[in-house]
Amino acid sequence: MTATEDRELRRVLHDTLRSVPPSPAPLEAIIRRSKRIRLRRAGAAAGAVALAGIIAVTSLALRGSPQPYVPPAAPAITAGPDGVFASGTADGHRWRLAVQNIADPGYSCLPAIIINGTDADPVNPDPGTGATVALGSALPGVGFGFVQVPADVNEIVVNGDAAVPAVTVAACGSRYHVAGFAYPLSKPLRVTVANPPPGWPPVFTMPLVSTQRPSTHTTPESPGLWINTISAQGETDSVALAWGTLPDGQAWFIKLQFGPGGDCYQLDGSSSLGNNQMGYCGPVSTPGGPETITALPLGFPNPGTGATGYALQVSPGTDQLAATLSNGSTEPATFCVVAGRKYAAFIVPNPLRLAKLTWFDARGQAIASTTALPRYGYVQFQP
Repeated sequence: MTATEDRELRRVLHDTLRSVPPSPAPLEAIIRRSKRIRLRRAGAAAGAVALAGIIAVTSLALRGSPQPYVPPAAPAITAGPDGVFASGTADGHRWRLAVQNIADPGYSCLPAIIINGTDADPVNPDPGTGATVALGSALPGVGFGFVQVPADVNEIVVNGDAAVPAVTVAACGSRYHVAGFAYPLSKPLRVTVANPPPGWPPVFTMPLVSTQRPSTHTTPESPGLWINTISAQGETDSVALAWGTLPDGQAWFIKLQFGPGGDCYQLDGSSSLGNNQMGYCGPVSTPGGPETITALPLGFPNPGTGATGYALQVSPGTDQLAATLSNGSTEPATFCVVAGRKYAAFIVPNPLRLAKLTWFDARGQAIASTTALPRYGYVQFQP
């Protein structure tokens, strides 16, 4: 068929259809037909949605098993200017945990987590780390702890029933995302996250503490001393605070290692008969908190000889520290600044004992003194 013949055929058909009148259709039939069309369209739309859902699920299945649900990060809860990120009442006593600067005024900022304004734990911002502490007779039967968590973890659960929010704290140019809590020492501590991010453990392995003072120097559980997870990192300095020679010619020195393990001191003595050491770790004090006076008795091999070393972190307002011995003489205390904190150390040779410590300010005036001094281990004293 040619193009001209095709156009002629179309014209004839068009004229024929125009000449045939349409058949009448009742109004009721038109309405019923309209309803059927709408219902069919609605069914088709629902089917399309269901099909889309099936396609989405199938697509996920083809891509691999979906990751566990991780809730979106809630608006960050920020601590106040004082750095307090957790507080409450335990056994009728108020408590608070904070991130604050523990360096002496005028020195570089040194952040640490502290309990009740003292007993600091100098640790870096590091998700996955945590620590616990007990205060002994100051608050028996109660432990305190914290866990650093990733930014997308909003809370932790303590012992299965206490939801503890994670708080963002800024200190010394660093940001800590940390959750703090109190718990009874009468039952095991269990810390979990309901919906942990991928690779994040659902249960934290927390160190255990007690309220009892250690029976031996190898026991790391002491009131006020934070016990960290093994992976905890923080400011760590190791330096000799004082050294000299005993009257019998034996050399000695007192060394400090400061960090997440606390204020850890070691007294070393050496002679022709051998070397001896004595070490002890105590709580890290804040500039305005009590001072931890640590005694390190060292028995040298020769009978009747030996010494006891003393070390402590002193308050910023202290300019001199006088050690009065049992025979009325005085022993000079050597001062040393470590990590922006002032320390003092000295030695008392046997058979003498330390009878009194006196603190003096820059004008030479006595500001505090105490005779309640340890023979071994440590005591805390507020000048």
